[in-house]
Amino acid sequence: MVEVNDEQGAGRALETALARILPAGWRATLQPAATQDGGVGRVLDLVGPTGDWCRAHVEFRTRAEPADVYRQLPWLQQFGAALLVAPRISPRTRGILTDGGISWLETDGDCRIAIGGLFIERSLGGRRQREPGAAETRFVADLFSGGALRIVRWLLMEPERSWTLTDMASRAGLTIGFVSRTFKTLARDAYVERERGSTRLLDRDALLDGWVAAPAPADVPLERVSLADGPSAVLRRVRELEAASPYAIIVEAAAEQIAPHARFSRVEIYVDDPEAWDRALSLTPVPRGGNVVLIRPVDRGVFDGVFERDGLSLASRPQLYVDLVRRVARQPRRPPSSVSGASCGSRRSGRRSRGVTREGR
Repeated sequence: MVEVNDEQGAGRALETALARILPAGWRATLQPAATQDGGVGRVLDLVGPTGDWCRAHVEFRTRAEPADVYRQLPWLQQFGAALLVAPRISPRTRGILTDGGISWLETDGDCRIAIGGLFIERSLGGRRQREPGAAETRFVADLFSGGALRIVRWLLMEPERSWTLTDMASRAGLTIGFVSRTFKTLARDAYVERERGSTRLLDRDALLDGWVAAPAPADVPLERVSLADGPSAVLRRVRELEAASPYAIIVEAAAEQIAPHARFSRVEIYVDDPEAWDRALSLTPVPRGGNVVLIRPVDRGVFDGVFERDGLSLASRPQLYVDLVRRVARQPRRPPSSVSGASCGSRRSGRRSRGVTREGR
C-alpha cells in the first residue's frame, strides 16, 4: 500500500478531524500495531459512551486513485474494519470504498465512518481543488458528455467485448487520441481494465450509476398533439412511415415494446428533424400537455445502438435504462403511510425500471 511521506503529520490530522466530528461521549486513540507481514501499521481504537470498544486498521494515502483502491480493496477487507485517510477522496473512490465496506475520511473534508457502533457521514459540498500531487496525464474532463459519453455508451452496449483504440475510434466516430484519453480516464476511475493494447469493461453497474448521476443533457423537448386514437395508434403510424431521418423511441413507450403491459400515455422520440416529423404525423405544437414529445438531442450518440422491435426503432438498452431511471428520480415521491423503524439496503438496490434492465444491447 502507498504511504504518505509524513505519517506522523497525517496521524495528527486524523486525530484533529476525529476530535471535530466524534459524537459526545466517544473517545478515539490512534496507535501503532504490528502487521501480518512484520511491519508497523496504525490502528484506531474507539470507545463509546457505554464503554463498548472497537478497532479499525488505518491506511494513510497521499492520493487515493480509484483504480489503485479498487485493486487493494481485498487487502483492506482482510482487517474486518478499516479506515482509509487521504487529503482528497473522489466520488468514484468513495463509492468503491463504501460498496466494499471500508470507511473513509478526508483530513479536512468529508467522511463516512461505519466502525462498530459508530456511524458518521459528513458532506461539506462545494468544488474541490485539484488533488495535490496528481499526475499530469491528460484526462477527459467529463466522462458523461460529448464524445466520452459515446465511448461509455458503446462499452455498455457491448460489455463483454475487448476494445482496441482503433476499434472504438471507428465505432464512435472519434479520433484515436481522444479515445486514448477517455480510456485512460475510465481506467483511472476503475471502470475499465487495460492490458495488451485492449480495454475491457470492469464495473458495468458503477458506470451506469455514474451516468445516471451525471447532469442530464440540455435536450430540447417539443410538445406536440396527435389526433390519433391514443399512444398505440401513434406508434402504428410511426411503423408505417419510411423515416427519412434517424429516430429512437424512449422511456415508457419503448419499455412497452420490450415488456408489454407497461403503462404509458404519450410517445417520446429522439429525432434530428422535428419539422419532418410534424409533417409526417400531422402533429400540432402545444406549449405543454402533448401526447407526443419530439426531443432534439444535443448528443447524436443517442442514436448509437438503436435496435428494431416490432417495426419500431428503440434507443439502446443502456440509454433506455438511464432515461427511465432519471424519469423516476424526477417524479415527486409520495410520503410513506407509516414508518416502522429504519432499513438498510445496497446502494444499487431498487434501481431497475420495469421492462428495461442493465443489459447491453
